[in-house]
Amino acid sequence: MTETTVLQQHLEKAYALAYKAQKLITADRAAQRIKRELEELISSLEEFQLYGLDYDEAEVGTKLKMYEKQLQLIEEKRDSTLLRSFREMTRKQSDKLGSLMDIDEEKFMISWMKERGYEECYYNKQDALRRLDEIGVEAAVEEVEGPLGLDIWCLKVRKNESNSV
Repeated sequence: MTETTVLQQHLEKAYALAYKAQKLITADRAAQRIKRELEELISSLEEFQLYGLDYDEAEVGTKLKMYEKQLQLIEEKRDSTLLRSFREMTRKQSDKLGSLMDIDEEKFMISWMKERGYEECYYNKQDALRRLDEIGVEAAVEEVEGPLGLDIWCLKVRKNESNSV
């Protein structure tokens, strides 16, 4: 494989990981640090590519694998947070719903939240606003009709085009 091809692959992987990090910032602040480090790596790789300079392929490959593993752990943490958030939300509303939902309904709700890019959802607007203040990243609280026909307030990270990679 030529050096240019490997460099291009590393650059593409770094872009993909930076995008993933951006999506995970509300789940864990470490994603913000990872995104910043990936942006620095991307900048360096672009310079190497532009000027045809040599770089340490093994070191870059190792860094990318490390970032990928860290982001995977954050993503798993976010998924468990989504489930916990959903369970808390249904527990608070159990009187209105009649009973807690079964596992299939939980999976459906989590899938519904992920498809729409929501990080967390709440039946109470004040809870959603409090959580928005806690996470400290640019996000919005949207009032939506949930899949069960109830109004819920969901947190959605705002896409900041000037910072995206």
